[in-house]
Amino acid sequence: MQYNIHSGRDSQGRLNPRRTASVIERSGAEVIALQEVDVHWSRRSAWRDQARGLASRLGMRAFFAPIYTLPPPRPGYPKRRFGLAVLSEHPVLAATNHRMTRRNTQHSSETTVRLPGFPEVVVDINGTAVHVYAAHLDYRERPRTRRIQVREIATALDRDDPGTPRLLLGDLNATSRAPELAPLWKRLRDTTGHTGAPTYPARRPRMRLDHIAVSGETEVVCSTTVASTASDHLPVVAELRIPS
Repeated sequence: MQYNIHSGRDSQGRLNPRRTASVIERSGAEVIALQEVDVHWSRRSAWRDQARGLASRLGMRAFFAPIYTLPPPRPGYPKRRFGLAVLSEHPVLAATNHRMTRRNTQHSSETTVRLPGFPEVVVDINGTAVHVYAAHLDYRERPRTRRIQVREIATALDRDDPGTPRLLLGDLNATSRAPELAPLWKRLRDTTGHTGAPTYPARRPRMRLDHIAVSGETEVVCSTTVASTASDHLPVVAELRIPS
């Protein structure tokens, strides 16, 4: 499952982490990539650790990959963190929070910097090591930063051994036919064949910003978009067959 959870807030901005967990649980997904995850971030998410909370509710393992780590609101409190997470029912063999070129939304400057928040999690699926990448690309209309980010994703994918199953799950903030995403499709294929239903905004979706892509040895059984207003994005679910 690919799911931008909007910090646990529904399409009208109301905080409801139980509803977020319910959407994931009902889908039956075994590996989930999440964007816009708050960990003790602010009042908007009741200062909770959303990655740990969702993992506990769902009985899964979690790897949290912060983009931003800021000082606590007061001495003795946890640091404020915001980023992505990968949840898995399967054993996690390794996990890395890679850096990616971004425009820092915590500052007014338009200068790009290298920040973390591009997780790679290796999960053991019935004895096969599967590399799962989660991404949240730049949201601005101009594609310059996304183009750089896609090159960085491609470099990470190319580091894997040939034949290694690779999955990319992400809010790419672009449709699959956007020119800046083209390098991805030389390495992966979209589980919907570039014809999937729109995912944003959740109430009246017009654009497909959320994608699941797989490497060549992985078979796509089916892929669908889940109807839910638990976030401002719709989740995407794909059923895959991973070669042994």
